[in-house]
Amino acid sequence: MTREDIKRQFPDATEEQITAILNINGAEIENLKNKIPEKEYYDELIRKAGEYDKFVEVNLTDAEKVQIAIEEANEVKMNYAKKLNKLDAEKILVSAGLTEGDYIDFIDGIVSDDNEATKSLASNLATLIAKQKEVAIQKTKEELMDDTRTPGGTGGNSGSGSEEESEGAKYAQMYNAQHEV
Repeated sequence: MTREDIKRQFPDATEEQITAILNINGAEIENLKNKIPEKEYYDELIRKAGEYDKFVEVNLTDAEKVQIAIEEANEVKMNYAKKLNKLDAEKILVSAGLTEGDYIDFIDGIVSDDNEATKSLASNLATLIAKQKEVAIQKTKEELMDDTRTPGGTGGNSGSGSEEESEGAKYAQMYNAQHEV
Protein backbone atom coordinates (compact mmCIF):
# COMPACT_ATOMS: atom_id res chain seq x y z
CA MET A 1 0.00 0.00 0.00
CA THR A 2 1.37 3.40 -0.95
CA ARG A 3 0.59 6.95 0.14
CA GLU A 4 -1.22 7.51 -3.16
CA ASP A 5 -3.43 4.45 -2.54
CA ILE A 6 -4.42 5.82 0.85
CA LYS A 7 -5.06 9.31 -0.56
CA ARG A 8 -7.38 7.80 -3.19
CA GLN A 9 -9.34 5.88 -0.55
CA PHE A 10 -9.29 8.65 2.08
CA PRO A 11 -8.95 12.00 0.30
CA ASP A 12 -9.41 13.99 3.53
CA ALA A 13 -6.69 12.12 5.46
CA THR A 14 -3.85 14.20 6.95
CA GLU A 15 -0.19 13.30 6.52
CA GLU A 16 -0.06 12.03 10.13
CA GLN A 17 -3.06 9.75 9.51
CA ILE A 18 -1.53 8.42 6.30
CA THR A 19 1.75 7.73 8.12
CA ALA A 20 -0.14 5.95 10.91
CA ILE A 21 -2.00 3.76 8.41
CA LEU A 22 1.25 2.89 6.62
CA ASN A 23 2.93 2.01 9.97
CA ILE A 24 0.01 -0.26 10.95
CA ASN A 25 0.04 -1.92 7.55
CA GLY A 26 3.82 -2.42 7.69
CA ALA A 27 3.61 -3.94 11.17
CA GLU A 28 0.89 -6.37 10.03
CA ILE A 29 2.94 -7.43 7.02
CA GLU A 30 6.03 -7.97 9.15
CA ASN A 31 4.00 -10.00 11.67
CA LEU A 32 2.66 -12.23 8.87
CA LYS A 33 6.14 -12.69 7.40
CA ASN A 34 7.39 -13.93 10.78
CA LYS A 35 4.59 -16.55 10.94
CA ILE A 36 5.46 -18.10 7.56
CA PRO A 37 8.06 -20.86 7.91
CA GLU A 38 11.09 -20.73 5.68
CA LYS A 39 11.16 -23.10 2.71
CA GLU A 40 13.81 -25.40 4.17
CA TYR A 41 11.84 -25.76 7.41
CA TYR A 42 8.62 -26.35 5.47
CA ASP A 43 10.25 -29.02 3.29
CA GLU A 44 11.57 -30.75 6.44
CA LEU A 45 8.06 -30.77 7.95
CA ILE A 46 6.62 -32.33 4.77
CA ARG A 47 9.35 -35.02 4.78
CA LYS A 48 8.70 -35.83 8.45
CA ALA A 49 4.94 -36.01 7.87
CA GLY A 50 5.52 -38.56 5.10
CA GLU A 51 7.77 -40.62 7.38
CA TYR A 52 5.14 -40.48 10.13
CA ASP A 53 2.44 -41.72 7.74
CA LYS A 54 4.68 -44.66 6.73
CA PHE A 55 5.41 -45.42 10.40
CA VAL A 56 1.71 -45.40 11.26
CA GLU A 57 0.93 -47.59 8.25
CA VAL A 58 3.55 -50.17 9.29
CA ASN A 59 2.17 -50.33 12.81
CA LEU A 60 -1.44 -50.90 11.72
CA THR A 61 -3.05 -54.18 12.56
CA ASP A 62 -4.15 -56.45 9.77
CA ALA A 63 -7.78 -55.58 10.51
CA GLU A 64 -7.02 -51.85 10.21
CA LYS A 65 -5.17 -52.41 6.93
CA VAL A 66 -8.13 -54.40 5.58
CA GLN A 67 -10.54 -51.65 6.69
CA ILE A 68 -8.46 -49.00 4.90
CA ALA A 69 -8.37 -51.14 1.75
CA ILE A 70 -12.16 -51.61 1.91
CA GLU A 71 -12.71 -47.86 2.30
CA GLU A 72 -10.45 -47.15 -0.67
CA ALA A 73 -12.23 -49.79 -2.77
CA ASN A 74 -15.64 -48.34 -1.85
CA GLU A 75 -14.47 -44.88 -2.86
CA VAL A 76 -13.22 -46.18 -6.23
CA LYS A 77 -16.49 -48.07 -6.69
CA MET A 78 -18.52 -44.93 -6.00
CA ASN A 79 -16.41 -42.89 -8.44
CA TYR A 80 -16.95 -45.48 -11.18
CA ALA A 81 -20.68 -45.59 -10.42
CA LYS A 82 -20.89 -41.81 -10.78
CA LYS A 83 -18.99 -41.93 -14.08
CA LEU A 84 -21.32 -44.66 -15.39
CA ASN A 85 -24.37 -42.71 -14.23
CA LYS A 86 -23.03 -39.57 -15.90
CA LEU A 87 -22.72 -41.47 -19.17
CA ASP A 88 -26.32 -42.71 -18.79
CA ALA A 89 -27.56 -39.17 -18.10
CA GLU A 90 -25.63 -37.80 -21.08
CA LYS A 91 -27.13 -40.53 -23.29
CA ILE A 92 -30.65 -39.51 -22.21
CA LEU A 93 -29.98 -35.81 -22.73
CA VAL A 94 -28.37 -36.35 -26.14
CA SER A 95 -31.32 -38.47 -27.25
CA ALA A 96 -33.53 -35.49 -26.29
CA GLY A 97 -31.62 -33.35 -28.79
CA LEU A 98 -29.21 -31.56 -26.46
CA THR A 99 -25.55 -31.06 -27.23
CA GLU A 100 -22.72 -31.20 -24.72
CA GLY A 101 -22.63 -27.42 -24.67
CA ASP A 102 -26.28 -27.39 -23.62
CA TYR A 103 -25.89 -29.63 -20.57
CA ILE A 104 -22.24 -29.20 -19.52
CA ASP A 105 -23.09 -26.63 -16.84
CA PHE A 106 -25.67 -28.73 -14.98
CA ILE A 107 -24.78 -32.37 -15.67
CA ASP A 108 -22.76 -32.78 -12.47
CA GLY A 109 -25.73 -31.48 -10.48
CA ILE A 110 -28.02 -34.29 -11.63
CA VAL A 111 -25.49 -37.12 -11.39
CA SER A 112 -25.31 -39.12 -8.16
CA ASP A 113 -24.13 -42.58 -7.18
CA ASP A 114 -27.76 -43.78 -7.42
CA ASN A 115 -28.31 -44.88 -11.01
CA GLU A 116 -32.11 -44.78 -10.91
CA ALA A 117 -32.21 -41.29 -9.38
CA THR A 118 -29.76 -40.01 -11.99
CA LYS A 119 -31.72 -41.54 -14.87
CA SER A 120 -34.98 -40.19 -13.46
CA LEU A 121 -33.62 -36.64 -13.16
CA ALA A 122 -32.14 -36.78 -16.65
CA SER A 123 -35.37 -38.16 -18.13
CA ASN A 124 -37.50 -35.54 -16.40
CA LEU A 125 -35.20 -32.80 -17.61
CA ALA A 126 -35.20 -34.18 -21.16
CA THR A 127 -39.02 -34.36 -21.11
CA LEU A 128 -39.26 -30.77 -19.89
CA ILE A 129 -36.89 -29.55 -22.58
CA ALA A 130 -38.71 -31.52 -25.29
CA LYS A 131 -42.04 -29.99 -24.22
CA GLN A 132 -40.59 -26.49 -24.22
CA LYS A 133 -39.02 -27.10 -27.61
CA GLU A 134 -42.33 -28.37 -29.01
CA VAL A 135 -44.19 -25.33 -27.63
CA ALA A 136 -41.60 -22.99 -29.13
CA ILE A 137 -41.84 -24.68 -32.53
CA GLN A 138 -45.64 -24.57 -32.47
CA LYS A 139 -45.63 -20.92 -31.46
CA THR A 140 -43.18 -20.08 -34.23
CA LYS A 141 -45.34 -21.93 -36.80
CA GLU A 142 -48.42 -20.05 -35.62
CA GLU A 143 -46.63 -16.72 -35.85
CA LEU A 144 -45.41 -17.55 -39.34
CA MET A 145 -48.89 -18.63 -40.44
CA ASP A 146 -50.40 -15.43 -39.05
CA ASP A 147 -48.04 -13.42 -41.22
CA THR A 148 -48.63 -15.47 -44.38
CA ARG A 149 -51.09 -14.20 -46.99
CA THR A 150 -53.37 -16.59 -48.75
CA PRO A 151 -53.09 -16.83 -52.55
CA GLY A 152 -56.22 -14.72 -53.06
CA GLY A 153 -54.62 -11.83 -51.24
CA THR A 154 -56.66 -12.29 -48.08
CA GLY A 155 -55.62 -13.52 -44.67
CA GLY A 156 -52.41 -13.00 -42.90
CA ASN A 157 -51.66 -10.06 -40.74
CA SER A 158 -52.08 -7.48 -43.43
CA GLY A 159 -54.17 -5.11 -41.34
CA SER A 160 -56.89 -3.21 -43.24
CA GLY A 161 -55.86 -4.49 -46.65
CA SER A 162 -54.99 -1.02 -47.89
CA GLU A 163 -51.33 -1.92 -48.37
CA GLU A 164 -50.02 -1.79 -51.91
CA GLU A 165 -49.86 -5.04 -53.81
CA SER A 166 -46.52 -6.68 -54.30
CA GLU A 167 -44.71 -6.50 -57.61
CA GLY A 168 -45.41 -10.18 -58.21
CA ALA A 169 -49.14 -9.72 -57.64
CA LYS A 170 -49.23 -6.76 -60.04
CA TYR A 171 -47.35 -8.75 -62.68
CA ALA A 172 -49.72 -11.70 -62.25
CA GLN A 173 -52.77 -9.48 -62.72
CA MET A 174 -51.23 -7.85 -65.78
CA TYR A 175 -50.36 -11.28 -67.25
CA ASN A 176 -53.86 -12.63 -66.57
CA ALA A 177 -55.44 -9.54 -68.16
CA GLN A 178 -53.38 -9.97 -71.33
CA HIS A 179 -54.15 -13.67 -71.73
CA GLU A 180 -57.86 -13.70 -71.00
CA VAL A 181 -59.84 -15.32 -73.70
